Amino acid sequence: MKRETYAEINLSNLAHNIHSFKQLLSNDTAITSVIKANGYGHGAVTIAKTLTELGIDRFAVALGQEGIELREAGLTDSSILIFTPIDEANVAEAIRNQLTMTIFTPAQAAILSQQARELQLPATVHLKVDTGMARLGARSLEEAIATLEALDTEWITVEGIYTHFANGDDLDHPEYTHQQFNTFRDIFEALEEQGYHFTFKHCCNSSATIRFPDYHLDMVRIGLGMYGYNTDSSMDGLLDIRPIMTIKSHIAHVKTVPADTPVSYGWSHYTKQPTKIATLALGYADGVPRSLSNGGQFKIRDQIVPIIGRVCMDQLMLDVSEVEEVAVGDTVLWFGDEAIGGLNLEDTCIMSNHYHYEVLCNLNQRLPRIYHN
Repeated sequence: MKRETYAEINLSNLAHNIHSFKQLLSNDTAITSVIKANGYGHGAVTIAKTLTELGIDRFAVALGQEGIELREAGLTDSSILIFTPIDEANVAEAIRNQLTMTIFTPAQAAILSQQARELQLPATVHLKVDTGMARLGARSLEEAIATLEALDTEWITVEGIYTHFANGDDLDHPEYTHQQFNTFRDIFEALEEQGYHFTFKHCCNSSATIRFPDYHLDMVRIGLGMYGYNTDSSMDGLLDIRPIMTIKSHIAHVKTVPADTPVSYGWSHYTKQPTKIATLALGYADGVPRSLSNGGQFKIRDQIVPIIGRVCMDQLMLDVSEVEEVAVGDTVLWFGDEAIGGLNLEDTCIMSNHYHYEVLCNLNQRLPRIYHN
């Protein structure tokens, strides 16, 4: 059964965004496309297959299960880096599926080495260094050396070393990013002096790729920017990227109610005058933040209209009193590609007190993804 509420995804915009990022890079800098969390809500498998057609053969995800999903979908030749540590019980499956694992402790290195030997299968790893996120990674040169020394190099290849910037989108206060990079450089240079080799040294996410070209090194990791968004409005205009997703719905019902009519749960909104209300079959179960109740916006016939009352699990109501000839079946746009009328995602984030990543990743799987070029 076809649903008339869906996420429309423009794969031509994805190709455009990849091209824009490539213009920033030298021929010696590779791109890893980050497609964790179901491709930031866009659909990891379809996005990965499209990127493969665009010449991208390196991907990154957060979890081993996300990597397995890509392998089972036919991406057998791509490199897939797992950002978070893999539980000991799942290491063998990761090795069998040729997933590149992140390590940063001797214990992880020992477990991986043991299981690779037992399976008689080679494995590939990247060493992560914590230079200022206080999240994951070796915190010192000594910890990095201890981790590498615990690896059985007969079965384990150390392909890369990386870190992650905590504030890579802030060009007004770049000191901490410079500090993080210097710490990272000191560690990988010291390791190289001791005979370790890394094919890929990487530290830049989308924002840092735009902000700090001197830090591109061997590879950059493009996530949010690939989908057409900047992490901060101060970056708008620095690179020509376009949102690839637009959320569309259709009016399910239209009615006119008198003044002083309560709308939705809890009577949080009363009409002040006779009001024409359009109901959408779209709610917080689809990913519309409930915090947009009595404040969010949609667009109908090029006019912005407000949400009135609380957002429900499966529906929401709009005041369409100012929209002429509005009718059941009319297309309604939420955020997305402004070139086709979508609202700016950042405005939605401000209204809902959510972040770009949250809104995108919270789009429920029951919301169909429709792809086109």
